Amino acid sequence: MTTLRLASLRTALLLTVLTVASLIGLGPAMAAGPPVSLGEVPVLTAPNAYGPGIWHDAKQGKTWYGSYRTFPDTSAYCIDAGKKSPLPKYFKGAKADTVTSARTAWALHEYADSQSKDVQAALSAMARLDKALPHDHKVPPAKPADLGKKFTGAAKKHSTILAEAKKFAGPYTLDISLKPVMRMPVLEPYAAPESAPSPDSWASDSPASSKDSAKDGPGKGAVLGTPTDEATLTVSLLSASGAQVPDVPVTLTTAGAEKAPKTMTTGKEPVTTTLQASAPGTLSVTAKAKVAPQTVRVFEPTSGTRVQRVITPDTPDSVTDKASLELSSQPKVTTEISDQTPTPGEPVTDDFTVSGLIGDHTVTVVHTLWQTATAPTHGTKNDDAREIGSVTSKNVGNGTHTSGEVTVPTDFHGWLYFTETIAGDKATKEWKGVHGQPRETGFVPWTPTADTEAVLEGTSTHDEVAVTGLRPGSEAVLTITAYHVETEPEQSKKTDGTELSVQDFTVIADEKGHVEIDTEPIDMPIGWVTYVTAIEGSDVNRAWTSDWGVPAETVHRPPEEKPSTPPAPEEPSTPPEEPSTPPAPPEQPEQPSTPPSPPEQPEAPQAPEKPESPPVEPVAETPTAPAAPAPSGELPRTGTTGTGMLIGLGIVFVGLGSTILLICGSRREKD
Repeated sequence: MTTLRLASLRTALLLTVLTVASLIGLGPAMAAGPPVSLGEVPVLTAPNAYGPGIWHDAKQGKTWYGSYRTFPDTSAYCIDAGKKSPLPKYFKGAKADTVTSARTAWALHEYADSQSKDVQAALSAMARLDKALPHDHKVPPAKPADLGKKFTGAAKKHSTILAEAKKFAGPYTLDISLKPVMRMPVLEPYAAPESAPSPDSWASDSPASSKDSAKDGPGKGAVLGTPTDEATLTVSLLSASGAQVPDVPVTLTTAGAEKAPKTMTTGKEPVTTTLQASAPGTLSVTAKAKVAPQTVRVFEPTSGTRVQRVITPDTPDSVTDKASLELSSQPKVTTEISDQTPTPGEPVTDDFTVSGLIGDHTVTVVHTLWQTATAPTHGTKNDDAREIGSVTSKNVGNGTHTSGEVTVPTDFHGWLYFTETIAGDKATKEWKGVHGQPRETGFVPWTPTADTEAVLEGTSTHDEVAVTGLRPGSEAVLTITAYHVETEPEQSKKTDGTELSVQDFTVIADEKGHVEIDTEPIDMPIGWVTYVTAIEGSDVNRAWTSDWGVPAETVHRPPEEKPSTPPAPEEPSTPPEEPSTPPAPPEQPEQPSTPPSPPEQPEAPQAPEKPESPPVEPVAETPTAPAAPAPSGELPRTGTTGTGMLIGLGIVFVGLGSTILLICGSRREKD
């Protein structure tokens, strides 16, 4: 009896232990596996078979919401809830099949390596609930939100991952594009207004040319400007929903670019970078990215019975895209003439800067020097524009250079400016510069001169001025100044003397640049008057001033001559007595009544001795009659007159003749 009681107590104790062990999941039945109605039984002998997760006790039995370590290199997730745990020993040599399920595939690709039990429980729920996958559930699957408080965190992760999967799951589209970087027109102070008619439509930097470039380039007409040696690379990765997929590395393979990046990372918006072409030609980019797969791998157990099937993430997919762009050098030339006030007969050069050439590309620039007689308008070729000469700059790259020399004609006056051209080819866009760029323009003003002649007329004087060398048809202001000096002036740049008058004239030159004027007469003082002519400078005519004291511009008025007073005659010490009456002439000898017979011819008598001259009364040099008194206010006239001299000579001859007759008569009486 005692023995029976003791056996009953032992039996009761054993039953109690088994019951308790069964309640806490222990007991010998675990090794053999629970009955179907009890669900999955944790395998205590294989603790490394489970990854992060959470056990759930359902009415049908236990089930594991989490990952399994069925395979050493990836997490696995059961798709047959309630069956045996997928231990590695059941999947030796297992081959995978793939099933397309983009959202589950994306979730496993993104989160399978997470160490969070909530994340892994959420992934397990997605795998069990995915209708695209095959299932043989023994314990009904449920959303984490329906599994109680233990799954609160898992429920939040499940909701987040599911929403992300809907947005970012594939299939994917990798899109890259290349667009040239456009150089926008630079509006300079001298640029023609946009509203004005397009000047020089043939020129490369005219508005019309810019529009043509835009039509020819990518995105026709979208952007005004000129392509450069740069291109914009744009990369975007789109999911099946059309969303931008961020944080995906993209590998780039580039040809025809300098220092191009090797990788880019996608963003929430398309990402861009700038590529610089290394040479004219084709710039190409190939992009490749690894993305989440659209499939999962499904494994069947190769041994054991009633073992769960599992899925694992599939290998990533690859997406690629290509883009290319044909780039040619788009040269632009900015210039400045070496001298904006050149000297005729001297050379000028073109200081020019080239941009827009790709890499080490070089071109040939032709510089043409033009001349016009009218002021050039920016962007317009004047009708009177004529070519002076041209020079060529070969093998020119980007940067600043100086052209060869072009000589300004020796007789030049007016405007001159450079234009530049670059011939187009497969690698080069043609360039033509516009006419009349202010920084390219120089100006040689007309240099007038004046020929003048000062005129003296009585007691007045004026200046006759002839101006040459003015710009035909131009207006000029002349100032003529008269100076008075007491002594004869010597030509000088510096003026002197007293200003007598200043006269201004506004004149218009004829078609030969010539004009003539006469100044108003002015009173001419005693002394010298010299004129100075000044031509006022203007925007087309150079200022000019004549010298002071130029002989042709100088006149002289001497003082008036006064009559000279002759000296009085010297009075003798003893004035001769003036006879009261003039002496009577000698009597004439009587003539015989009958002429005597002629005597014999006598021998020639000896010349008689010259008798002494009888004393002769002094004879005054002037007639005895006194001269009429001089009128009052006038000096008496002195000196010998012509009439007096004749009378004196007559008296002398009469006296001499009388003397000869007396001598002859006396000799006859002696005979």
